[in-house]
Amino acid sequence: MTGVALAGRLGISPATLTHYERGRHTPTPYHFAQITEVLNFRPEFFLRQLELNASEQVSFARSRSAATRGMFRRANHRRVWMREIVDYLAQFLPLPEPDIPCPSSAFDWRRTSDDDIEALAADVRAQWKLTSGPINNVTLLSEKHGVIAVMFRFGSDSLDAFSMWDRVDGRPYMALGADGQSAFRTRFNVCHELAHLVMHRHVTSKDLSDRQTFNLIEQQAHRFAAAFLVPAESFVKDLNIPTLDALRVLKTRWKASVKMLIHRTHSLGLVDDDYARRLYINYNRRGWNDREPYDDDVAVETPIMIRHAFQALVDREMVVRSQVQADLPFNQDELEELASLPEGYFDELSEDGDVWGFLDGLTTDFPR
Repeated sequence: MTGVALAGRLGISPATLTHYERGRHTPTPYHFAQITEVLNFRPEFFLRQLELNASEQVSFARSRSAATRGMFRRANHRRVWMREIVDYLAQFLPLPEPDIPCPSSAFDWRRTSDDDIEALAADVRAQWKLTSGPINNVTLLSEKHGVIAVMFRFGSDSLDAFSMWDRVDGRPYMALGADGQSAFRTRFNVCHELAHLVMHRHVTSKDLSDRQTFNLIEQQAHRFAAAFLVPAESFVKDLNIPTLDALRVLKTRWKASVKMLIHRTHSLGLVDDDYARRLYINYNRRGWNDREPYDDDVAVETPIMIRHAFQALVDREMVVRSQVQADLPFNQDELEELASLPEGYFDELSEDGDVWGFLDGLTTDFPR
């Protein structure tokens, strides 16, 4: 809702609303009640103390176009709400601590090569004790190592995901779009954002404002994501003949899109420019640019840590559902979406059973 539209609903001038937003004037009790009703948020939401404005932190978003800037700003505010939820849960449960490997002191993202990025992706796999084969669930893997992942609707296909290191609680956050992406695209998005969290934690807003630098950072994240998701040595062994049909078969093994595998094949020098061009042409001729084979057969990975944490609180009767809603200043549907909880969770009896063991599942015996 725009400021002009909200002012019209409230029966005040846009200038008065701007004064409210900037803290110059305080709404009357009547107008404050109207604001909470029109925007469907509880009074506590507007009265809570904000430690740091979302715009003051560096966020990595795939698109910097004017069309998505507003969508990203709204999505980033929800990410800030997620930090408030995490702060609340951390009072009761020992959430996994961040375990995102740091590159060596010699690493400089401004001067790194593709070979350096390939080696860094392999190092992260090794530090996380992964084999060189396919990763079963990259979203759960990230959560296990302390990434706070959340999935909600951005309202745009052009904004896939974004991530940041939060300067308030020191945790890495990752927001994933729930706007119809395939499981394969979502998995790549997770690895792309993981690349930013690993390689670009010292990148500044000024760096990102430069188009050439922004493009370089994105290219590096693409390379890391591909190397982390599909390690070169194992992929080369799997690929006998670089045809579309062969890559379609490998898609189900590596859980990576055919288009990404074409790019991987080319970037590793397994095919030359002309052959890669023919692969892309045939890819488009088959109509795969809109929807690839198997896209509808594999479920999208969704974050589970925050959902299981809330369920553990309730199932162990550490808090009751009404208390959770009283403690947190968000309306029910926002809270359920941010926590990946089923609709109506806070007003219906749970049938999920005891999920207290989720913490063990996040720290041991992770499938490889």
